[in-house]
Amino acid sequence: MARLIRALPIQTTTNLAQLAQVMKPQVETDSTYRRLQRFFTGFTFGYEALGQFLLELVPTDPPYVVAIDRTEWHFGQTAVNVLMIGVAYEGIAFPVTSATLGHGGGSGADEHTEVLEQFLRVVRPDQIRALVADREFTGSDFLEVLKERKVPFVIRLKVGRPVGPASGNWSLPARMFARTCGVQQSSLLGGRQVVGGAESIGVRIGLKRLEDGSFLILASRGVDPDSMFELYRQRWDIETLFAALKSRGFDLEATHLTEPDRIRKLLGVLALTYSWTRIIGLDRKRREGPPRECANGYPEKSLFRYGLDQLRELLVNWYRMQEELNRCIQVLTAPRLFLSCS
Repeated sequence: MARLIRALPIQTTTNLAQLAQVMKPQVETDSTYRRLQRFFTGFTFGYEALGQFLLELVPTDPPYVVAIDRTEWHFGQTAVNVLMIGVAYEGIAFPVTSATLGHGGGSGADEHTEVLEQFLRVVRPDQIRALVADREFTGSDFLEVLKERKVPFVIRLKVGRPVGPASGNWSLPARMFARTCGVQQSSLLGGRQVVGGAESIGVRIGLKRLEDGSFLILASRGVDPDSMFELYRQRWDIETLFAALKSRGFDLEATHLTEPDRIRKLLGVLALTYSWTRIIGLDRKRREGPPRECANGYPEKSLFRYGLDQLRELLVNWYRMQEELNRCIQVLTAPRLFLSCS
C-alpha cells in the first residue's frame, strides 16, 4: 500500500499497468502488476478506521461544512458509480467516506443513507455545521433520516417541487415563489415551510434568480437561514475534489477496475494520497508563497496541483532530496503539527 501511495503521484494515473512500472523497479513489472491485482482482490480495508484517519488529515476543526455528491464514468459498457462525502475547505473538499453503487444512473435514498451512516460513525452530528447537497439528494426518505439523526442541511430543490406552509393547506411549485426575485436577488419565504413528499419535515426556503435566469431554490433545516446561500456555495468544493481525483490529478477514470468493492478500495488509497498531496500544497504555500498569478488574476495552479508537483519531484529524486521527503512524510503522522511548524 505504501508503494502504491508513492507510485500514484509519480504516474498520476490509476491504471495498474502503469503504476506497476514504478512501484518496485527491482522486480519484474508483470509480477508487480499481478501483485496489485491480488491487492485489490483480497486486501480487506477497515473503512471506519480509514475514515477516522482521513478526518485527522483535514486541517480545520468542527463544526464542518460537509458536501455529498455522486460521480459516474464508464469503462466500456460498464458504469462505475461513486457516492462520496467530504469536508469542504478553502475551495476543495477533503474526502472522508465513499460508497460504490452496483448500477449506473441516479442514486436513491437507501444509498444516500448508507454513506451518511458511514460518515456519522466518524463525525458526530453536533460536529456538522451543515450538510450541503444538490437536487439528487432531496428524497423524502433521506430528508427524514437527516431529521432523525439531527443533521443540519442545506439542499437544493427542483424548481417544480411543491412548497407550502407547514399547515399543509396549500402548496405551489417552488419556481412560483422565486419568480418575484430579480437577477442575482435572493429572498427567504417567511416562516416554516414543507416540501412535497416530506410534509413532516419543517424547513426554511431560500430563493434566488441566477444570472442566466434560472432559479436556485434551497431548503434548510438547523442552520441560520441568512447563511444558507453562503453554505450552499461550498457544495462546489466536492466537484473540485472529483476533478482532482480525475482529469486534473490522478486520472481515476483510467482505471480498468469496475467491481464495486475494488473501486472502493482504490478510492480509499486515492483519498489518502490526495489528502497528503493537498497538505503538502498548503505547506508549500506557507514556505514559498502562493502559486504565480496569471494575467487574468487567477493562480497558475491550484494548491492541490502545487503540492502534487512538489511531491512528484521529491519521490522521483528522493536520493538527493531525502531530508525534505522525510519531512513531508511526517504529514501522515502529525498533520496539524506539520502545518503549524511550517
